[in-house]
Amino acid sequence: MHAGACIGARAAGFDHLSDDDFARVTIAQAFAHAPRLDPSGTSWLPFPFWSLGLGMMALGRALATAQALAIALNSVAIVAPYLALREAGIDRARALVGLTLGFVTPSALFLGAATVPESSTASFVAAGAVLVGLPGVSARARLAGGVLVLAATLSRYEAWPVAAVLGIAALVEARRDRRALGAAVLCAAGPLLWMAWNAHAHDGPLHFFRRVSSFKRAIGEGSTDPVAALVLFPRLLVTARPEVTVPALLLLRRGRRWVVPLLAVAAQVAFLAYGNARDGAPAHHPERTLLACFVLLALFVADVGLAAVATWRSRTGLAALACVGLLWAATTVRDAADIPGRSPGEDRSAQRERGRALRDLGAEHVTLVPCAFEQFALIAELEAPERVTTLPRTSAPVTAGCPSVRIE
Repeated sequence: MHAGACIGARAAGFDHLSDDDFARVTIAQAFAHAPRLDPSGTSWLPFPFWSLGLGMMALGRALATAQALAIALNSVAIVAPYLALREAGIDRARALVGLTLGFVTPSALFLGAATVPESSTASFVAAGAVLVGLPGVSARARLAGGVLVLAATLSRYEAWPVAAVLGIAALVEARRDRRALGAAVLCAAGPLLWMAWNAHAHDGPLHFFRRVSSFKRAIGEGSTDPVAALVLFPRLLVTARPEVTVPALLLLRRGRRWVVPLLAVAAQVAFLAYGNARDGAPAHHPERTLLACFVLLALFVADVGLAAVATWRSRTGLAALACVGLLWAATTVRDAADIPGRSPGEDRSAQRERGRALRDLGAEHVTLVPCAFEQFALIAELEAPERVTTLPRTSAPVTAGCPSVRIE
């Protein structure tokens, strides 16, 4: 169902969130051509390039292949939180309602259809938080949750505070069951290994943060109002998906069993707020980094909320469900009217067409002079980033003629 909905989002006109979508494809194409431990060599974490690149090794390096693989990977990943919920004793109906509430909205489906790792990371985080954070889970399942958290922390930085909370919870559990130590180690492994790699390959363990903040300031996206920057993500948590966050807030007093996953949500929001104030949060569509929070809150609402509704008078329960449904419908209508990548400044159809033409021409080497970052769409369609040299951008307004191309 999720894969079909993502395909439907593309059929409705969604193409990409930003030039990052195409940039990530070119890095995966390069990995498929010549694998290496750190495919991007930048601040981007490696796991998404490993998974997408391995798929492209088998199926080819076409942009369409990358897009299809991304939808398939994101849709398969959703199985993980479903199985985690069932392992934690949550019945099939509540598990499916929670996943539907979390993933079946336009904003979540755009992420599921894009070649960025937020959707799969949200699935890994949600499954890991359930397996490590909820009581009644077997030691083997808790260890599997640690593996999922490891994958998440090697995919997106916003998974790191979640890993910290879950690692502490696993350590506390290890006082009763020493087998929980494995999950704690796995939760800590991703951030520690990545910082060790940055210390080895770059200028220190926090090189990635300095790179992101320097980039944001260089493109004029740096924070000029620290207070506004600090409250951005808490505000987005409430306004971006009110059909999830409003019921979750109302049900908090019933959430004792969910205290660890809810603490993980709070830690992630605090981490993003602090990072944004320091210019270390994403520059494009910041609400996308909260998808894991929305999914966890949706699972919480489905589990605790549906149980609560069953104990209320029928009219009260139906009214509560109707309110959530109305909020969901309002959010869906709002988000469906704002398809990313459709504005003139974001349209990359001309660049993609030029990339296909160069590929068909069989150009041995191409030199590009971009205006901004539009060259990645062209390179992704060319399917051979190793045959491209990109010179410094001019910072001119992006037009259909950008980037300039020299064939060699």
